[in-house]
Amino acid sequence: MINSINKYVNNNSYSSIDSKNKLEETQQSDFEKMLEKAVANGDEKKLKNACQKFEAIFINMMFSQMKKTVQKTSLFGESQAEEMYDEMLTEKYSEELSKRNGIGLGDIMYKQLIKNFNK
Repeated sequence: MINSINKYVNNNSYSSIDSKNKLEETQQSDFEKMLEKAVANGDEKKLKNACQKFEAIFINMMFSQMKKTVQKTSLFGESQAEEMYDEMLTEKYSEELSKRNGIGLGDIMYKQLIKNFNK
């Protein structure tokens, strides 16, 4: 996730839709690489970690969509720094929630994938 943040920061276009799409694509490709490595090495711990990371990405997307439904006030205005901090905080919340069994999506994925793991 840190690498994804660094790529996002280096883009210098914090609020553009293109950079957010690139961030999501990077996260997806990171997950795919983790999953492929776990399967290739037969490492169940890495598989569990990949499923947990997928759940964190899913929760992050869900939180981001939920925040869009909240009406913003123009009392203080909104800066790019505040927007970036808010996105990073949401990402951290998502990671922590997924580590603590989250919504159960990671566990369900793991149980489903582990069935075919040793075949």
